[in-house]
Amino acid sequence: MIQKFRDLMKTKEDLDLINKNVEENNRIISDLKAELTSLKNEVSETKSIQQDFLGTFKDNLTVIKNLREDFGKELYEFKLLKGQLQKKILDKFEEELQKDLEVNRESLRNDANEYNELRGKVSEVLSRLNLTSEEITKFTEISKNIKKEDFELTKFARQIVDMDREKLELMRKIDNLERLVSKIRRREIIR
Repeated sequence: MIQKFRDLMKTKEDLDLINKNVEENNRIISDLKAELTSLKNEVSETKSIQQDFLGTFKDNLTVIKNLREDFGKELYEFKLLKGQLQKKILDKFEEELQKDLEVNRESLRNDANEYNELRGKVSEVLSRLNLTSEEITKFTEISKNIKKEDFELTKFARQIVDMDREKLELMRKIDNLERLVSKIRRREIIR
């Protein structure tokens, strides 16, 4: 009987141990249930956030696609506009260049005409100067042959002084003409 009693005690201890384990398991299960419920809530919140994010992402993707299409159109239009602007700029440049060339051609023609006129005038002045030199030479030879006592040469001296003055003036004009001709030549060389 003692043996039965011991067996009973042992069984009771085993039952107590089992009860403790069951209670511990129940507590663990309750904790797990609470965690599972919390996890479910978090998962549902995450799903909700994920769905919102996906919706926003899809909207943004649509906006990005639209922006990309708009950008492609704008880029195409910009390329067309760039080509048109380049053509217009080249046309305008050619037009302005033609105008400048025409003005410069006209200026060159005028300068050439003036140069030719000046050459003629310079030739004329040189021939006059040669004539004047010849006349002066004649007068000097005549003056060598005339004696002082024969008559007074004040009238002729004045003429010679006047001619000499005229000669100097003509020489200045020739210098000016030569400078002008060289300026015109320099302009022609520069252009």
